[in-house]
Amino acid sequence: MAYALIVAAGKGTRLTGAQRKQYRLLAGVPVLTRTLRAMASCEGLFGGIVLVVAPADIDYCRDDIVAPAGVKIPVTLVAGGEQRQDSVYNGLCAIPCAQGVVAIHDGVRPLVSAAVVRACVEAARRHGAAIAGVPVWETVKRCGTDGVIASTLAREGLWLAQTPQAFRIELIRRGHEEARRVGFRGTDDAALLERLGIPVHLVPGSRRNIKITTAEDLCLAEALAASCGAD
Repeated sequence: MAYALIVAAGKGTRLTGAQRKQYRLLAGVPVLTRTLRAMASCEGLFGGIVLVVAPADIDYCRDDIVAPAGVKIPVTLVAGGEQRQDSVYNGLCAIPCAQGVVAIHDGVRPLVSAAVVRACVEAARRHGAAIAGVPVWETVKRCGTDGVIASTLAREGLWLAQTPQAFRIELIRRGHEEARRVGFRGTDDAALLERLGIPVHLVPGSRRNIKITTAEDLCLAEALAASCGAD
């Protein structure tokens, strides 16, 4: 059995405005509704979707995000925590089984393809842990606090991590529980397994699978959605 866990409890402070980025309209449809549809489009893959949102947003999401999405997979709404890592943990606790695979996905990555989601889940089934990513395509500089370039990093072997990040449920629960025990904070879920020495495999993602963080990202997503005939 596989589950999708969508994390959408963030405040989205880098995209200013009265409405948070996960609820902004993308070509007339809320970003989070599009993300739900994208994950649910993987027919037969997921037995359920856990959607983690801010506690105050649960009723709104049930009525205005989940219901209009029209997905056929059961969706469980869960209250998020103080930080993303806490929200993911809350979502993991809501999954009703200890075996299988969970695909953790950002609520503000609405353009993920079913092919990428399936590839991550299948890789996690084979290897235990797998994430989507794309190779770095521009020159990367390391800069000091004084604003002066300290070095240029070789691009070979550097990847930009994306979501979904898929794991055997027992492994990622272990990673989160150990991180909570020692107070470790990672920038993504894969980091929690990396620190335990558990191999995490990379699956080719897509440059189209952007994370909407800024107003420019939203404009780019609008163009991408229009170019692919998204409704």
